[in-house]
Amino acid sequence: MKTRLLLSLGLAGALSVACLASLRSPSQDTVQGSSIETSVVETSTALAVPTETPSLTPTVTLTPTPADTPTPSVTPTPTPIWGDFPGPSELSATEIPPPMPEIAFAEDVLNVVLLGSDERPDTGGYRTDVMMVVSVDPHTGTAKLISFPRDLYVYIPGWRMDRINTADPRGGFEMTRQTILYNFGIDLDGWARTNFSGFINAVDALGGITVQSTGYLTDECGGVLRSYAPGSYFMDGFEALCYARMRKVSGDFDRLRREQEVVRAIFVKIVSIDGLSRLPEVYNQFYNTLRTDLELGELLPLVPTAIQVAADSTRIQNFDVDRSMADFWRTPGGASVLLPKRDAILAMLGQAFGSEAFGQNP
Repeated sequence: MKTRLLLSLGLAGALSVACLASLRSPSQDTVQGSSIETSVVETSTALAVPTETPSLTPTVTLTPTPADTPTPSVTPTPTPIWGDFPGPSELSATEIPPPMPEIAFAEDVLNVVLLGSDERPDTGGYRTDVMMVVSVDPHTGTAKLISFPRDLYVYIPGWRMDRINTADPRGGFEMTRQTILYNFGIDLDGWARTNFSGFINAVDALGGITVQSTGYLTDECGGVLRSYAPGSYFMDGFEALCYARMRKVSGDFDRLRREQEVVRAIFVKIVSIDGLSRLPEVYNQFYNTLRTDLELGELLPLVPTAIQVAADSTRIQNFDVDRSMADFWRTPGGASVLLPKRDAILAMLGQAFGSEAFGQNP
């Protein structure tokens, strides 16, 4: 039972940080079809046929004119830029880029996307203002965190170019999986989603967490002016949520850093002695607030990796789409978004997973 709780909470704790934050198609106006158009060039095959008529003059044999053999003329089917992914159902404000090369992962690597919903009881919809991929490699005993800004303007397969945080509310995990695979080459094995209240309650059930801040921040949250510099800070659930979400004087890029710092803090606390003593309470809290498609059988092989990572913080590696990998842009509708710099993002992914992970498509 303890192993089940430790495993579920170890991953669920990291996953719970997902709640911290909360027109034209490619070079054309319409989506081209994929049917093959075949036109057959028809030519006359009539022959002049000689007849033999009794005559006083020698018979003249006429030589028929050879007929042209009909040859079908085939128009090649244009390959859509999105390849085998679902094509757009709506026009886009920018040209749709081609898919990123898919990364080749070892069979035992588990890739999970953490989705932080800004859902509140009094609202009808939500957006996933946190989107972070956790890639756990039992063979190397490492975990990689890859964060994406919520305003990153990407192709959402089956829909259009839009902010990355609209994929999950519109099409659930499958649309999110397709979006991550198309734009970053990372195929996902599962997902986890939670919201504000679930995160606060879970951190409080742990008795708070100690966050290692690596930057500077002075901002207001909950009517309190809060200041942070590089160092250690003990936080309850509400302050941890504030720390990860504040951006009145900063922005999404700095928020990605703080979200990852909170992920580390939650994980370290859960696998600590103090965290283990609170397992039943924390387990129940996560169970009631976390939504995931992960089964226990998928998580059990990660127990040794969790122990390794907890003992050595260098085994958790942070990566994100930072300011150097995107350009600010305003859509025709007036929305401020971030246009990805694909070469820079590809280089970051190569650093995270190794250039050999791209196989024949570096």
